[in-house]
Amino acid sequence: MKTKRKANLVKEKIKKEHGCMDACQECTRRFIIIDAMDDSNIPVEYWMLTMKDFFGSSKLKELVDLYIENLKEKYMIGKSLCLSGGQGTGKTMSAICILRAAIKNGFSVYYLTASDLLSEITDYKNSSEIRNKLKNVDFLVIDELDSRFFTSDSVKELFSGIYENIFRHRAQNMMPTIICTNETENIMNVFYGQGTQSIKSLNNKYLDIVPVAGIDFRKKNA
Repeated sequence: MKTKRKANLVKEKIKKEHGCMDACQECTRRFIIIDAMDDSNIPVEYWMLTMKDFFGSSKLKELVDLYIENLKEKYMIGKSLCLSGGQGTGKTMSAICILRAAIKNGFSVYYLTASDLLSEITDYKNSSEIRNKLKNVDFLVIDELDSRFFTSDSVKELFSGIYENIFRHRAQNMMPTIICTNETENIMNVFYGQGTQSIKSLNNKYLDIVPVAGIDFRKKNA
């Protein structure tokens, strides 16, 4: 669901902090980014964050900064990443910072969790529209690709078919996909059924798995 009221409040805060009476060129540029993040389903808490605000793994920060620095090249070669680590280690923030940079460079982006992906694809009213979006958006983030959200083998098998269809299309058309998962032992724990071997092959060929170490910053901040 789009959060237009929140977006308007954030814009008012930006304008007030900048001290301009009307939206100046700088504020207008930031407003465009806010609207794009809202339209791309990016959670509000990440709208104002950049990698300058990141205090997690130095290796992860270096990797993300380098990815952003070479964003157009990464897009051209369809460089996909899987950020694999414990909760609260900065995976989601890192992935969204890449999306933010992509927006600033004129690319289309979209964010959703794996459980929301399953829910939206199996909603017959929206299935075709969301499937096309997920296949063709320039940069896609699938967050929380965790087996804890799929409580039975039948649900895992349903999700596996959806994932394979979308990721195969994106990978073969060199469209970057960024996945965040807490499955530190084996990402394949999420999948089940006949498509498992095919997914494993796709992941091995097109997906770079990046281990993410560190403490749970959400607990630390709490």
